[in-house]
Amino acid sequence: MKKNNFYTSLTLFTLIIAVVLFIVKNIQQKFVIDYLTWGALIYFLLLTIVIYKISYSALSKKNEIFLGRIYSAIGLRFVFSIFPLIIYMIFVSERQIPFIIVYLLLYFFYTAFEIYFLVVNLRPDSKK
Repeated sequence: MKKNNFYTSLTLFTLIIAVVLFIVKNIQQKFVIDYLTWGALIYFLLLTIVIYKISYSALSKKNEIFLGRIYSAIGLRFVFSIFPLIIYMIFVSERQIPFIIVYLLLYFFYTAFEIYFLVVNLRPDSKK
């Protein structure tokens, strides 16, 4: 897993999601995509970069340290992903279900993206 390859793929992945959101916004007028949705997209982009750096730093360590860091990164991703959603649910009186759905989908897409890059990187180790 080379850093440039990850950042290039992450940028492309984010642009694809942004285009899909833009298309959905223009086609489906009932589906509200506002500044919160774009903010969530940027938030997950930045969160993925931070979690990637934590995971990447563990690759050259022993297996016990590697697994601890990976599990910690997954836990951090979950906590830092669910916390803004809880704040949104508490403080916004008119909750928008489309935003909540998009937010959760972004969480799952970016988590799957990170796991994919982690698994691709671990394949050469499995042959040893």
